[in-house]
Amino acid sequence: MVSIAILLSVVPASPALGQTVLVRTLQRDGSAPISGALVHLETLEGDVRHRQLSDALGRALFTQVRSGAYRARVEVIGFGTESSTAITVEDGRGASQVTVYLSQRPIELAGLDVAVGSGRCSTRPSTEGALLSQIWDEARKALSNAVLVDERETYRYATMRYRREIERESGLMLSEEEERREGYMRTPYESRPAADLVENGFVQDGGETDLFFAPDAGVMLSDEFLDSHCFHLVGRDPDNTRLVGLGFRPTGHDRSVPDISGVMWLHRGSAELRRLDFTYEYLEPERTAPEVGGQVQFEALPDGSWIVREWWIRMPVMSEQTDFTGRSLQFISSFRQTGGVVLEAVAAGGRSLGDFSRGGGVEGIVLDSLGLPVTGATVSITGSRQEIYTDGSGRFGITGLREGRYELLVAAGALNDVGYTYSALADVIPGEMSWLRAHLPSLSDVFADLCDDPDRPVDAVALAGRVRDARGRPVAGAVIRADWLEYNFSGVDSGRRASDLREVPNTTEVSSDSTGTYVICDIPATALVEVTAAAGGMQSEGAAWVTVPEGERGAVLMLSVRDPGSS
Repeated sequence: MVSIAILLSVVPASPALGQTVLVRTLQRDGSAPISGALVHLETLEGDVRHRQLSDALGRALFTQVRSGAYRARVEVIGFGTESSTAITVEDGRGASQVTVYLSQRPIELAGLDVAVGSGRCSTRPSTEGALLSQIWDEARKALSNAVLVDERETYRYATMRYRREIERESGLMLSEEEERREGYMRTPYESRPAADLVENGFVQDGGETDLFFAPDAGVMLSDEFLDSHCFHLVGRDPDNTRLVGLGFRPTGHDRSVPDISGVMWLHRGSAELRRLDFTYEYLEPERTAPEVGGQVQFEALPDGSWIVREWWIRMPVMSEQTDFTGRSLQFISSFRQTGGVVLEAVAAGGRSLGDFSRGGGVEGIVLDSLGLPVTGATVSITGSRQEIYTDGSGRFGITGLREGRYELLVAAGALNDVGYTYSALADVIPGEMSWLRAHLPSLSDVFADLCDDPDRPVDAVALAGRVRDARGRPVAGAVIRADWLEYNFSGVDSGRRASDLREVPNTTEVSSDSTGTYVICDIPATALVEVTAAAGGMQSEGAAWVTVPEGERGAVLMLSVRDPGSS
């Protein structure tokens, strides 16, 4: 039951301006107000007429309320949604006050461990079952809160926006531009209207270049988006096991219009929405790559309101080349990444709600096994999809980090191709830059670790790599088969005559892991190996033939599978 207290004030009100309704939000035991609660003043039929966020004292004030019967509905992340009994507003009656008590709702996400949803498509999350509905409900609260903050132009923002050009093959940053802005903004980040994006696509013709768009909170909540996308549970974020995902993908009814698919990640304990990852669908094959996509990060401010804290979009930059027949072919030569970050949010009166710029950072250098700088190595932080690359001298720098301990991940070249990632912990202190020296092992040492088995033949070598589909995405659970011939002499007293030489066929099979990586450890040195891969209805186009060079512990072999019926 919801405990309600309604007090009628004797303060006169002007009928022309409407009446005033004050809603107070308190925790069930009445011990503390709830700030940042999303309060809806709606008709008894459920038509929302006014919306406000409760302040630090748990108050939401509605003015110019027309005569009629209303109900206050209150929702907060981690609390059950509660509604009041009917509130009658009459001209000349004066102001009304109502108190709504909310109880914390146990979050059932902590023990959740699910796999990617099946192929079943339902365009409304509430129809997929209680668990999916609960996760969507918590994400919706944060999105609705952010939309209301945008509509009210509540804060003055200090933002930094950037544009970077990144070479695809090397990962080198070719150029970078930054722009800082400050002032009252409707939002520091805004997308196109949902109806426009659904009808005309998340990638649109911009004249000289295509325009790529990311969804904002309003788009994710819109009927147009919900009616054209399927939702499913994703389970664990591979980079942060404390997060659980609500995935979405287009229904596929119109593949002529570029769309998006992605995951909204929520914290398992608090159910707070942390970020949205997305990729583009239905692009031309030559413009498709795993790197093409973006991210939107959300953050709760101390007053309980939600904002977009950081965002970025990575787009393909196309070039042309001519094949041996003289035909012109397009390919991705680099990526253009545009994005921004909120450095500070200031409320009315000048009170800072978050100075995000006064953080620390980590800088360092990445070296190979010989001590030489590694150019174009990817450096990232566990729990974040934002990546940076080492420059020509192997150096990198990550700034704007809050105080704390971070795990940094370094992926480079062939080491990354066989599934090896260097990791190290770094402590961040406000106003300071920590230093990290990442000394990568040799590929031979990595092969030795991958195949560390005392029963393995001394002269055995390894094959390792990744399996990807036609769009360059890693394929988990692919079956990789390796076939080769060994030659043995038959007979004890044969004298090793050529006629006694026998061919012995050998076969081994392994499966790729969640990142598409596979390792085969029992290949004889110098053997000519035939390698094929298959996953579901996809298979490799013909066989790959490889021989591990003499003196090497292994070789890297990247494999691709596709639907035999695809062109």
